[in-house]
Amino acid sequence: MMSMGKDAQKIHTEAAASGAFDDDALVRGLITDICKRSPKSRAQIAEEMEELLQRPVTLRTFNAFTADSQEKHRFPLAFARAFCQVTGDWSLLAVLAERSGLRLITQDEVHLLELGRQFFIRQSAEKKVAELTQKLGGAL
Repeated sequence: MMSMGKDAQKIHTEAAASGAFDDDALVRGLITDICKRSPKSRAQIAEEMEELLQRPVTLRTFNAFTADSQEKHRFPLAFARAFCQVTGDWSLLAVLAERSGLRLITQDEVHLLELGRQFFIRQSAEKKVAELTQKLGGAL
């Protein structure tokens, strides 16, 4: 389970207070923009999503997800990873995470963060060893 830091909790609380949690227009806009930038047609995107999801994603349904006039047709969160994978664009998930005070990072960035954490652990341990050595005055 993921926990939120203080900054994320603050954003979460502020957004809750203002009633700004309806991301429908944002999601529709993001999907539309991502599709425009993709070299794949909407039909290709829908077809590849259908293959990944193993459930029907017709072009008509996919188009309804982006049409402002189709308020009843909302993009399911369950489709988000497939959409991002097919388009090669993860900004849909990234923007929603950032609106929640969170950030998406790549696996390489996870490794870099862990390397930094281990560096500080080692540095702290070396400092403690030096302090203890000094206290003992080399009496070992």
